[in-house]
Amino acid sequence: MIPRKSIVTKLWIYMTVLTVVALLISGLVLSNIFEDFYFNMRKNEMINEGQQLISLILGGINPSELLDISKFINAYSVIIDRQGLIQASSNVLKFEGVAIGPKELREVLNGNIVVSKSFVSQFDANMLTVALPIRTEGNVIGGVILFSPMSSIESTIWQIRYLVLSVAGASVLVLTALSLVLSKTISKPLIQMKKVAEEIARGEFGTKVKVKSQDEVGTLANAINYMSEALNKNINMLDQEKRQLQNILLSMTDGVITFDAENRVIMANPQAVEMIPDLKQNGELKVPKIIEPIVKKAMKCSEFISEELEIDGKVVAVKMTPLLSDDGVLQGVLAVLQDITRERNQEDLRKEFLSDVSHELRTPLTYLQGYTEALIDGIVKDSDEHDRYLNIILEETLRLRRLVDELLELSHMEAGHLNIQKDYVSIKELVEQVCKKFLPICEEKNINLKIEIENIQPILIDEDKIEQVMINLIDNAIRYSPSGQDVLIKAGADETGVTISVRDSGSGIPDAELPFIWERFYKVDKSRARKDSGTGLGLAIAKRIVELHNGKIWATNCAEGGTEFSFFIPWTHN
Repeated sequence: MIPRKSIVTKLWIYMTVLTVVALLISGLVLSNIFEDFYFNMRKNEMINEGQQLISLILGGINPSELLDISKFINAYSVIIDRQGLIQASSNVLKFEGVAIGPKELREVLNGNIVVSKSFVSQFDANMLTVALPIRTEGNVIGGVILFSPMSSIESTIWQIRYLVLSVAGASVLVLTALSLVLSKTISKPLIQMKKVAEEIARGEFGTKVKVKSQDEVGTLANAINYMSEALNKNINMLDQEKRQLQNILLSMTDGVITFDAENRVIMANPQAVEMIPDLKQNGELKVPKIIEPIVKKAMKCSEFISEELEIDGKVVAVKMTPLLSDDGVLQGVLAVLQDITRERNQEDLRKEFLSDVSHELRTPLTYLQGYTEALIDGIVKDSDEHDRYLNIILEETLRLRRLVDELLELSHMEAGHLNIQKDYVSIKELVEQVCKKFLPICEEKNINLKIEIENIQPILIDEDKIEQVMINLIDNAIRYSPSGQDVLIKAGADETGVTISVRDSGSGIPDAELPFIWERFYKVDKSRARKDSGTGLGLAIAKRIVELHNGKIWATNCAEGGTEFSFFIPWTHN
């Protein structure tokens, strides 16, 4: 702390200067008062002494004898007549002629007492002169003049002044010390408040001002303590809100980007960087070129804008909202990015499903209508032909029934109405049982069905539902495997559960489509013949059944060709 800027130093200097000035003024006033008082006292003494001399002279005593008495009154005496001529004087005086000036003489002869301070050449010094008239029978016949040296008076006055200065000097020292103590006492809480304010400015709110008074300084200290607590509370609330906002942005599935009024990126959450890799360049956030025109458009029109962009094979919905101040000034733009690839795929799936279902229904219904009409019209005469028509009608009816059953089953699963009947089942027996059902189809397509099963203890499952999963997977594997190829079924177990896999020898599934094969009505091969394709519901049903057993199902492309579908069922599950 610089001393000249310290409030303690300032208060001490101000109080010291004020004290010195006050004492100087008081000393001068007192000095003048004492000087006037002593001068008047000496003047009155000389007047009294002169009047006593006049009384003795009028009483008949020889003036020359009376004048010798004056040496006992610390003054020199002169007696004059009406013309101002000296008639007698003290032995030490050898006056001749006029003792006082004409003006003072007129005043004395008029019966007035004259007092003056002047330089008297006969004494070669400043003298206090007192002239008194001598009256007899009402007439002034002369006067008595007394001279007293001013040196004695001035010596006394200087002693008084020295005493006053000494007292003033001592008072200055005492008051200076007291002012220093007082300034420190007054400034101590102010200095403490300054330190607390500096700590508050640095973000430290733990220190409080110790309040020991209830005056203005104490009120100010209380205000600073209250301000510190309020700032600490507000900053904590802001930090909490900031953390909450950050957690919200991090937990959001949507990407969020904030731009300022100069088209610079202020903030972007990881989801936005994942959707738009160009957003982060060399560790810095940059405006991606793909959305820059939309940002400029939003800033220009200051209106909400929503567009869809295709970024790295993803469909991203970009929504721009301008950020305006209370007075309508544009401060930036908030962009929300949503990956709607799944929604668009699902929308395409729904459209394809409507097309597939309509076709799936149209074909068997056409067969049913045509063969039924043929039978009704009696066109068929041969019994064998009649039976063949009836078998076709039955097959198409079963096909319709299977489609409807799968739709109802999936609907019940999604609604949570599917009942699971669990029991301990041998996986080996279950796999062999399912494989026997596909032997005729395998022989017809010349498919070699291989089985590799470990010795697995029974597991608690719904046998019918798990069998349905295996039938679906094996049926798909046989359908997509070329003639003369193998379909491998494996089952193994570890300490966590049982894993069953089915691998075909087909062309595989594009990696980009693997995440969507579990969706309802999804078909990888869009151009496949309708009679060889399923409804697109089998894998969705299988996935739901496995999940109801707290398991998981997945598919991977094999390096040597084909796709392997696997599902896992834990030993214990609800």
